[in-house]
Order: sequence, then structure tokens, then C-alpha cells
Amino acid sequence: MRHASLPILRTAFVLTAAASLGACTPGRIDYRYIESAYDGMQDHWAPYNRSLTADVSGNPFAIAQDDFNKIVNEAIQPAGFAPSATSPYRLRMIFNGPPTNSNYICQDKGEHGTKTGQTLGRTIAISAAYCRGTDGMTFLQGSVNDVTGPDDPRLKQFLRMVATDLFPLPESDPGPSCIFSTC
Repeated sequence: MRHASLPILRTAFVLTAAASLGACTPGRIDYRYIESAYDGMQDHWAPYNRSLTADVSGNPFAIAQDDFNKIVNEAIQPAGFAPSATSPYRLRMIFNGPPTNSNYICQDKGEHGTKTGQTLGRTIAISAAYCRGTDGMTFLQGSVNDVTGPDDPRLKQFLRMVATDLFPLPESDPGPSCIFSTC
């Protein structure tokens, strides 16, 4: 009887661990777009060491819009930071709204999400962007299921994940894979 080699077992363990850890994060990101003007070297660390502000439309819960906005703004902050309306790191978030894209989301301040207390069944959908002025730097769409209310830790974890996903690391481009300068 042959036994699996150590590299195969190690790879299986790593893949199992990664799948298990991924299952711990509530919600999912279905689409992400990064504009060419986004500077990952400058902006990537913002959701870890700067106050953020969210401009929110829509409210899937039967609470006042201002209360929901406060919950969202508190959930997206890094540990130890308070929300700041004057932060240069503005996130635009639309809950359960119509489809949009990065060309329009930062320019719009309308109420395009659901009205207070209206849901899409068990799902809370989000369109979100990191905006510099009226220009979208990054954009994503995602959703989370089975959130029981505005104080559910799953909602707060999902919103924090959305905030950090809007500030990706820069893409690395090592260039051609050769060691000679004539490549």
C-alpha cells in the first residue's frame, strides 16, 4: 500500500485550512473593479490606520436612517478609530439598490437603496466604492445572508470586510521573467 507523499499531504492541509478560514467570513464579494487612478501604495493602509467615512443610501432594517448610518460608519473603522465626517477616505455604500457601477456611484448622493425596513428576502446586497471627490477609485458588489438585525456581528464583520476590500494592495508587475537585460 502506498502512502501519500509529504508535499501532497501538506498541500491538502493548506487547501483545507484556507477553505475553512474562508467559511468564517460572512458574505461574499461578487465583483471588484480598480480604476487606473487608484494608488495602492498610498491608499492600501487607510482602512487599517485612518478614520473612514461612509455616505450611505438604503436601509434594510426597520430603524431610522441616521441610526443605520451610524452603525455602518462605526463598523467600517479600524480598531481604536472613531468615524470622521471630514476623512479624505470616503466610502459610498448603497444597500439593496439597483445595479450601478464605479462611473456613477461616487457622483451620486441620491437615495437609491431600499427604503427603511425593506429587504431582499434573506440577502443584503451592497454596491460600494472608495471615492476621491466624485471619482471612484475602487468599486465592489457583494452580499451577505441571514443577518438577524443591525446589531448582528455578521453584518459588522461583512461591512469591515467591504471596507478593507475597497483598498487592495497594488498589483505587482515584475516584468518579463528573464535575468538578461535584452529580454
